[in-house]
Amino acid sequence: MKTILPVKSPTLSSQNTGQGHEEFSPQGGPWLLRQSFLRAETVWLSSMLGAYFPSLPRVLDILNEGTQTNVMFGTAPGEAVRQYCSRVGPLPIGIACVLVWRLAVELEALESFLPEAVGFVDPLNCKVGLWQQDFLQLFIDRFETRPLSRAEIASRVLQNCAMLIKGHPADPISPAVAAKVPSTLLTHLRELQSLGSTQLTLGQIKGIMLMSTAAVTRGLRGSNMMAQLYANERWHPLLPAPRSAPRIYGRAEGSRMPVISVRLSRLLAHRHRLTEVEVLMLHNRLREQATVVPVLGLALDPEHILLRLPGLRESANDSKMLDIRLDSLPEFTVALISASDSLSLGRSPVVIREAVEPGKPFSDLRGDVDEQLSRLWQTLQDGTYSLSGYNIESIENRELPGQFFCYLGTTFQRLGRVKDSQPVARDVAPKAASAAAVSPPRAARAPEVDAPTNSSSIFPFNHSPDKLPQHPMKMILITAGSGGTGKSTIARLIYELANFESRDDVAMFDCDALGNRDFQKISPDKIEAMPIDNVDSMRRMVETAMEGKLVLADLPASCQDILGRDLNPEIIQSLREDDGLHWLPIHPVTAKAATWPAIKQWRSAIFGDAPSIVIVSLKDGPVSAELLDEIVRPQDLVLRMPVLDQSLAAALDASNATWLDILEGRVTDSHRMFGNPLVKRQLRFKRKECEDALFPLLRRIIKDPSISG
Repeated sequence: MKTILPVKSPTLSSQNTGQGHEEFSPQGGPWLLRQSFLRAETVWLSSMLGAYFPSLPRVLDILNEGTQTNVMFGTAPGEAVRQYCSRVGPLPIGIACVLVWRLAVELEALESFLPEAVGFVDPLNCKVGLWQQDFLQLFIDRFETRPLSRAEIASRVLQNCAMLIKGHPADPISPAVAAKVPSTLLTHLRELQSLGSTQLTLGQIKGIMLMSTAAVTRGLRGSNMMAQLYANERWHPLLPAPRSAPRIYGRAEGSRMPVISVRLSRLLAHRHRLTEVEVLMLHNRLREQATVVPVLGLALDPEHILLRLPGLRESANDSKMLDIRLDSLPEFTVALISASDSLSLGRSPVVIREAVEPGKPFSDLRGDVDEQLSRLWQTLQDGTYSLSGYNIESIENRELPGQFFCYLGTTFQRLGRVKDSQPVARDVAPKAASAAAVSPPRAARAPEVDAPTNSSSIFPFNHSPDKLPQHPMKMILITAGSGGTGKSTIARLIYELANFESRDDVAMFDCDALGNRDFQKISPDKIEAMPIDNVDSMRRMVETAMEGKLVLADLPASCQDILGRDLNPEIIQSLREDDGLHWLPIHPVTAKAATWPAIKQWRSAIFGDAPSIVIVSLKDGPVSAELLDEIVRPQDLVLRMPVLDQSLAAALDASNATWLDILEGRVTDSHRMFGNPLVKRQLRFKRKECEDALFPLLRRIIKDPSISG
């Protein structure tokens, strides 16, 4: 990490704020900013208490004094965009567009949540920082006293994009840079350059940033966009030098498998949110590990939590491990990074609790395990650390369910009554702050919240722990789609690569018609033939899954009408929420015209919004990015299969054995082409490619990684 900035900034007199502001960082405390406003013009500020947008100003407390309002913001060190661009030069188009897209998403969310607040945010006051220590981020840490119009805000957002792409705050776009910019974006940048403004709205800027990112990253969408912000040190901003190297608390236990350390915030950014079972497992490990961390170093923010995940093989990499579910890794452990000298805690919704109302102080929760776990519980499930967008239209009372937003204030107060208790200073180290020439903050008493008598403080927000799933996740895997897309081939590969042959906790069904049961013929003893012809078939699958067995069913394309008699999206959702039964459809996608209509019909009639596995097959030619855009939703997992020679694929489909049996010569009547040593080498290579392609799915269903084939 590049370091050059001082740890403390002198008091500044800003023309933008009118009343002035000052930044400071007490010894051992977070980076803070104090700003003054005219009280009559900033009544809306009290509504920002408890609101959390990762890239926008975070109000920690408010004190009204006469005609003036003094506000404390939690902030973090960063480098002004103009200085950053002049220093690093043009950013790659993908990085610049995702940075601006994220800022536009949060500004639009703030506009929906509190319309009167968004006008006081000036995008030209952006800084470039590191979000959760890993990802590049554009963030704004203060409000203005004079509001901007919506047109001005949109123009300034686009101006940031122009600066990042040009690598200079004022120069026009050079021909060399223009050649790399997609035309959909370049047109608007030229308009901004000539007119000084744009007619675009924030929503339109979001769309243009997404299209431009897709154009330069070969169609990456959804969580894959996070990879654009996981930038190398060349693009890092200048930040203060750390006071000391952070200490890591966690046992380094020996393991027969490779262990990969991943920051929890990176997993959340990729996964969007964790399930309740995963949160409970993580909670138990964090509570145990927290006992060895000193009070001022204990921060349960995701950026200070390291997950130590056992890998499936030595060649496994982080991007694959980010697709796993923690409840499929019973051996995973956690380590905690000390936060005793962290400068970014002011923006943490877990460690720093904002004031419950104007006139009250904010609280530093370091060392308070129960309080931090309560706040962490919500952020792990509501998408606070995700890059996904969201729809606010159906939300009541302006309380958004995460995705750039985490409203902790009023929800937290519902836990119990507020009472005065131990005095907690507004700054964590007033002596050190005064020694650093910062005026001492006001004295105040922090509110203390009593836990409800009938509920554990570990499970906040009226969420009873006895409703959590108490058993391993029950799952039914179903291959569903149009005919001839390779559903049976996928089922056979899952059977082989997940080593279902040696497991007694798996039930497999070939539901195809007699004479077309390509799945069952590789193992007639383990795979049961069960035509989908009446209600008993579905009842049998559900009963088997509820007994704790993983169900894998290969369905024919023609059974949708029959299943529709017993299943619909409401029933699928009810079984998931009430009984913990998860349906995971596997949709093979090829270039055939019938692929998308068939999947669309399966979703509308049977599975609804349930997550699915989209497996891209090249058996009928390349699959267009436009087709995938229509099929893939944010909750879906996309896996891309390698190209398989048609003659080899036909011989494998006709065989009555697994690929491994063929390779090891355990099949007496195999196709003559498998006697060719070149074909065997090709088959062995393709099997390894298929295993890598299906790795995210296999990781969810392999009981013991050490026994994988």
